[in-house]
Amino acid sequence: MINLIMSIQILSFFLIFQSISRYHFTIKEITAWLAIFLMIGFVSTYFIGVWGAITLFFCFVGISYFKNHRTFTALGFYYGAYALVMNSFIGYLAADPITGLVEFIFKQSSANIDYLPYLFTAMAPPIINEIGLRLVRHYVPQLNKEILQESSKVILFPVIVLLIIIIISVYPILTIGNKSGEFSSFHRTLLVGMWLLFIIALLYMQFQYSHIQKREIEKSKSEQLVQLKDYATQLEKIYDEFRGFRHDYANILLTLEEGIYREDWEQVKQVFEQTVKPTGQLMRKNEYSFVKLRNLHISEVKSILAAKIIMAQQMKIDVALEIEEPIHLIQMELISFTRIFSILLDNAIEAAAKTDEAKIWIVLLEDSAVQRIKIQNSSGEKVSLRRLGERGYSSKGKGRGVGLFNVQQMLKENNFASLETESQSALFSQTLILRKTGERK
Repeated sequence: MINLIMSIQILSFFLIFQSISRYHFTIKEITAWLAIFLMIGFVSTYFIGVWGAITLFFCFVGISYFKNHRTFTALGFYYGAYALVMNSFIGYLAADPITGLVEFIFKQSSANIDYLPYLFTAMAPPIINEIGLRLVRHYVPQLNKEILQESSKVILFPVIVLLIIIIISVYPILTIGNKSGEFSSFHRTLLVGMWLLFIIALLYMQFQYSHIQKREIEKSKSEQLVQLKDYATQLEKIYDEFRGFRHDYANILLTLEEGIYREDWEQVKQVFEQTVKPTGQLMRKNEYSFVKLRNLHISEVKSILAAKIIMAQQMKIDVALEIEEPIHLIQMELISFTRIFSILLDNAIEAAAKTDEAKIWIVLLEDSAVQRIKIQNSSGEKVSLRRLGERGYSSKGKGRGVGLFNVQQMLKENNFASLETESQSALFSQTLILRKTGERK
């Protein structure tokens, strides 16, 4: 029975880690990691008691290392420390109520139930943790992993240090309690203080995240204001060109009419070559992609798209934009969407600029079920679709490819978004698909 309880405790650590990290594991991975956990957990617990849980922390860091394409991250250390502290925290809080409940239920029974409180206490932490996380995620906006990682020095490192202090403080007390069978009032007070410190650490993390998120939003709004001003300047330029064309339009028609009536086909041809034909080319210039933006009614997305079109235009890239139906809402959290959209547009512009006939097609479509944002560019490079999205992989050279890796990480956090990639002869396209869930953001 002792071995069963110990196995459940080790499994509890893993379940809490998986719940907070939200890593996706295959059956093969779960089997392998649990086997490693059980082996390390039993051996370390046998030799160093409750301190054996520390070895599981390094296992968690190792899992995060492999899950993040062989990269150590602050989030990986945070997940490991959280699993250790939360398992001990909930186990300590639940032990006395569970013991009292078991004794009350079985007070008339003559069976040996000494092991039941330990068994239920070992099972309680992952269940209570999962319920708590579900409630938090339902009522509190989910933290963006990319923002957490980018601001890890401010958000994660202090929290990790606090969690390590808690672990170093709590485990000696737990060791004494396990040997003596009870905790002194001083030890209980110290444990309560550590658990309060744990709650403070989580509140600090939420506070700093909210502060940084607000700062990011303000920064984004400032950038959008500049981009919208550029957009307004481009529209004003288009209006001036149309006003000039309208002024000359009557004269062009009169000249053509005169040539047709006199059957002076040389004059007609000359007017066509010098006025009508250049007008057709004018209408196809990049600037007139801006007119299509009238159907996009989301200022954040419109400003980004306008800025990228201007960037492409300055790099002599031909841009074709199609937004046939009005779009008022994006079926994704806007901060994540604008990051993904910017990365895809930047990659398309950078790739197209290297081709002889540089061109980009941007299409935004919407129906009753999904939104599709397709970005296609001329391409002269061979792209491995299988490796696309890996950290560090890029057809542009060593040390690149972080952008698409970040895109894939953000998409993993959204069950209703996916990215389709196609590579054809001299063309490369990516389509972001946002399935509608009834809850628009």
